[in-house]
Amino acid sequence: MTDSGFGVEIMGMDLAALDAACEHKLRRAFIDHGGLIVVRDQELNDPADLCRFAALFGALEQNDKYDPDFLLPGFPEILRIGNVVENGRYSALFIRADPPPLLWHCDDSFRDPQPVGSCLYCLSAPASGGETGFAGMTAAYEALPDQVKTRIDNLYTIHSYHHLNELLRIGNPHRPPLTDKLRRDHPAVRRPLVARHPATGRKSLYLPLCHIESVEGLPDHEGRELLEELLSYATGNRFTHFQHWRPGDLVLWDNRCTLHAPTPFDEQQYTRLMYRLTVTGAQIAGF
Repeated sequence: MTDSGFGVEIMGMDLAALDAACEHKLRRAFIDHGGLIVVRDQELNDPADLCRFAALFGALEQNDKYDPDFLLPGFPEILRIGNVVENGRYSALFIRADPPPLLWHCDDSFRDPQPVGSCLYCLSAPASGGETGFAGMTAAYEALPDQVKTRIDNLYTIHSYHHLNELLRIGNPHRPPLTDKLRRDHPAVRRPLVARHPATGRKSLYLPLCHIESVEGLPDHEGRELLEELLSYATGNRFTHFQHWRPGDLVLWDNRCTLHAPTPFDEQQYTRLMYRLTVTGAQIAGF
């Protein structure tokens, strides 16, 4: 799906009727193509089929931190995401995407342990806008010059939920500061800037810039400049795929070696609804 080999599209497979051979091919494709698989034209009318697919890649989270009204009844593993309104209020978690620069990130890198993967299944999508960008951090790292790899291989960064929340509050002043309890429950965590994947052993950039408070051992301005340069490089055309959603699309990505970013759409004109599942599993060494 990209010039760098990141991402693969799978066709001709019915995820509601998988056999052992197909399950093996899906797992293999996920690992071999940098942690991004796209499956088109799926009719997963039974949510249990979606859960079975996602469970091929790890244990499913139960979405305890979200409003129960946003969960699919009978399936707490499935979080509804979109701008769907019922009886005057949102019946799905609506996250309004900002215009560029895009907010490239991986989910909850400030959690310990971090969820290792996420899955989105599209039920409705706008005719224009509302794409999701994905960036392959393994391919991006491997294409770096050797002198850059030498410079960054042993650096560590500090990931902070408080830092992310304060960043989001700049454009969303109605967003409240983190409570003292949330700050205690989610203290800042130390992560490698270059991470080694537990399944492949390959190195990748670990670069959710909006979560990163600082780079250990570097002055703030130097650390920020380094991270911004790396992110600009790693989210270039060579390493990115933008998913133009249509109903029946399913995308699974690996948080440990993939960044993603939402793009805005006209929420007054269009309806967008996704089912999201979150997967836990083996963590990257050094976490």
